[in-house]
Amino acid sequence: MNIALTPENVALNERLQELHNAFTQAYIQHKTMVEDEAPILTSLYWDKLGGLQLKLLEHQTELSRIKMKISLIQAAINRNETPDWDGINHEIEKRLEKYYKQIAEQSQAVESAQKVLSSLLSEEEAKKLKEIFYVLCRRLHPDVNPGQTQEQKDLFIKVKAAYDLQNLQELQTILLYLDEGGNADLLSHSSEEKRRRIEQLEKNIAEIKDKINKLEQTFPFNVRTILFDEGHLMKRRQEIQDEIDATVTEIEKQQFILDLLEDE
Repeated sequence: MNIALTPENVALNERLQELHNAFTQAYIQHKTMVEDEAPILTSLYWDKLGGLQLKLLEHQTELSRIKMKISLIQAAINRNETPDWDGINHEIEKRLEKYYKQIAEQSQAVESAQKVLSSLLSEEEAKKLKEIFYVLCRRLHPDVNPGQTQEQKDLFIKVKAAYDLQNLQELQTILLYLDEGGNADLLSHSSEEKRRRIEQLEKNIAEIKDKINKLEQTFPFNVRTILFDEGHLMKRRQEIQDEIDATVTEIEKQQFILDLLEDE
């Protein structure tokens, strides 16, 4: 009997094929989450909630400014000193520098969100991009294709770059360039080599799945449910608006106190 066709080798070949598919799927899922979904989800978050959050931060910063000024004026009065208005204003600007930076960053995030969302591929193109990327990863990823030539390694680098840039045409060109022979024949490897590759692939798959699970617990993936549920979105918008309203009310109270101190 041909050794390559023994039940043991057939089982090893089937397991390798199964793990090749599983690794490719996990690899693409992780890469997609990090490089595609994360920017889109973040952009959706800023598009749907960012404007309100920016408004809240601006009001909170104004409230902090007023409270700081009251505190500094009151401190001077307690020392029986005439408030140094220029010094007070300079100190406030210094203390609020990080808040102003946050406002600028959030404002930029809201603006960038619009650009990201307006430049996405169509649903059909995105599906095709992912399908071709899967095929190319299956044929070129070094973890499922040991013993690659330098050309194959270079091609995989180009594949990743084209995918990152959402360059569908480039991926299609690379796919056409590859011959139809596929990967190295599994039957040409020894049983020992197959077992070693199976063990390594199982380890790699477990590591990637662990990374995926950790990603799911962090922003922006942990707000994915909210972003695609209008009920949750409305509730969160109202919560932010309530915070804004409460902050505005407090600003009015503190501004009244500040006006009294400045008039003394």
